[in-house]
Amino acid sequence: MPGTALIVDDEEIVRNYVRRALASRGWTVLERSDGASAVSLAGKEEFDLLICDLKMPDMRGEEAIRRIRELRPSVRIIAITGSVSNLSGSPVSGMSISGYLIKPFGIDEIRDLAEKALSGK
Repeated sequence: MPGTALIVDDEEIVRNYVRRALASRGWTVLERSDGASAVSLAGKEEFDLLICDLKMPDMRGEEAIRRIRELRPSVRIIAITGSVSNLSGSPVSGMSISGYLIKPFGIDEIRDLAEKALSGK
């Protein structure tokens, strides 16, 4: 039951890792390296799942998530962060996030969480 995922991370290595993990399970994967271009894409393209890094240089992930949620209210969201401390008191805590991944994460972790998010579990 794969869908379409948008991966937003300023690190190309992370985007490639997540893309390969999901594409190998039949997902269609879109990628953006910054929040502003992800928000722009969300205004034009349909996708089922947003996988977004919380710490990016131009637009923080929380802001990108908030703006994308306004454009795509039903999109499922997985937040990626390099530190658990980034989650405490984070504005995304009230945005119905389907899950969080702490870097570094395994291929099975991202696959399982993406599939659970899409199924609504």
